[in-house]
Amino acid sequence: MKMILKYIGKVILFFSKQILQATLVVIIFLAIIIGVITATVAERKKEVIIEKNTYLELDFSKGIIEKDRSGFFELEKSVKLYQVLEGIKEASKEPNIGGIYMDIDHVDLSANYIEEIGEALDEFKKNGKKVYAFTRNINNQNYRLGIYATKIVMPPIQSAMIDLNGYYREFNYFKNLADYVGIKFNVIHIGDYKAYGEQYSKGNMSKELKKDVKRVYDRVYNDRIEEISKRREMEKIAVNKAILGGELVMTNPMYGKKIGLIDGLCYQSEFDVKYEVGKKLSLEDYLTTIKSIEKPEKIALIYASGDIVYKGTRGNENSIDVENMKNELKKAEEDKDVKGIVLRVNSPGGSALASEIIHHEISKLTKPVYVSMGGVAASGGYYISSGAKKIFAAKSTITGSIGVVSIIPEISGLVEKTMINIERIEKGKYSGMNSVTAKMTPGEIEKIRVSSLGIYDEFKNRVSLGRNIPLDKLESIAGGRIWLGEEGLENGLVDEIGGLETTIKTLGKDLKLEDYQVIEITEKKGIYETVLGYRDIYSSVRSFIEAPMLQTTRFKAKTPLLFMPYEFN
Repeated sequence: MKMILKYIGKVILFFSKQILQATLVVIIFLAIIIGVITATVAERKKEVIIEKNTYLELDFSKGIIEKDRSGFFELEKSVKLYQVLEGIKEASKEPNIGGIYMDIDHVDLSANYIEEIGEALDEFKKNGKKVYAFTRNINNQNYRLGIYATKIVMPPIQSAMIDLNGYYREFNYFKNLADYVGIKFNVIHIGDYKAYGEQYSKGNMSKELKKDVKRVYDRVYNDRIEEISKRREMEKIAVNKAILGGELVMTNPMYGKKIGLIDGLCYQSEFDVKYEVGKKLSLEDYLTTIKSIEKPEKIALIYASGDIVYKGTRGNENSIDVENMKNELKKAEEDKDVKGIVLRVNSPGGSALASEIIHHEISKLTKPVYVSMGGVAASGGYYISSGAKKIFAAKSTITGSIGVVSIIPEISGLVEKTMINIERIEKGKYSGMNSVTAKMTPGEIEKIRVSSLGIYDEFKNRVSLGRNIPLDKLESIAGGRIWLGEEGLENGLVDEIGGLETTIKTLGKDLKLEDYQVIEITEKKGIYETVLGYRDIYSSVRSFIEAPMLQTTRFKAKTPLLFMPYEFN
């Protein structure tokens, strides 16, 4: 019977491999065909003509990205933040563009993106051009963008809704469920406010995290009230009272116009005639008309987006790979035309080892590096930023979180419930630290804690040196505490408030560059990696299929992690 089962298992394994390989071949074939078709269609696009009184149309319903995504299957290419900012800037100088039209019904943008785009819209309006925002529904998110417009317009109907409120957020804690199932998470924090992972090891939110979260949300809320008051010319006290009292929840556009939240009432079909808007031109089409002029002096733009990993898939927007980052920095350093580097950091952190290596690579560059922080540049994201000459952040950027955390899952309780008996043979103290089925001993926990303390001290030393903050003062803003960008400016973690465009302009000014070109430096994927990460998918699945059934290893990082607790958008 055992021989039969073993044979059946081999047959299933063989056919699984064949099916997997055949599927991947088909995927590659289809991807190449789609890529060729997409390229052919792109070449056949007609020339874009900008007529007089054309309005640039901005649509953020699909969101925007930091850097290019690789892959043939992305038929509808996403627009990058830098393209949006450049498009708005160039449109402000185009005589035939009379203004900007935004349909803000669905705005898939984080708070910092809205700030940066708003900054560009303010510059656009300085040239006497108008910005219109049309929407059928107003909420906390899209109204943040809408208030940068010259006029906000809604249809005059009861079913169109204004829904402005304070803030509400739920945090899930899984310890009770994990206890019930028989899984334990050993979470070792260095820093009282370093709360990442506590939802797995605690049944309730810690008072430190609750204090940090409430402070951040309150400040974000107050900034929002301040902006509404200033841009809509309304009394701040009245706005605050109306929102907290629920007066602006599920109210209609007519009332919104009466109190000054919006400017006009009009159906979208009648909008262009009423507000003298000419032909609309999408941002994507307008970008094709902008000619790139080669200039002798350049500023390099490099992206550090996603989790920080020691080794990952090249070109992956969701991770910052050590080798990729080293290569990109090296290209900028060795290019004689590049006079300075802007590093765009949008990361909640990751591997402590990878963060230190990237910090070292940045610190040793001879060319000045200015960091532009995105929505999150915390923990490991701040670690790598601290090696730069200057740091810029949006007011809503989440930064800081200077601390260390290690999360080591343990399923010994679950194993007991399944009645599986595991026999262990070992030699040497701590040899079994990688086992996921064995209970962690106090000695093992202490080993990790001591290692983490060393990393925490190294982290603080890097920040202290890079930011010129004495260690005794730094401790009061470290300990895992999170800060908004504007708070970082107050406590010395940040140099200036401003977005990507401001960072680039300031670097150019500081370098005394009169006329320069911004070039983006990114590592490109090979053909196999481009097609849905083919090489990684195949090798991972193959390893899984061929792995011994009962082999177990503890899921833990070889070095502790630098992660911020939550994102606040």
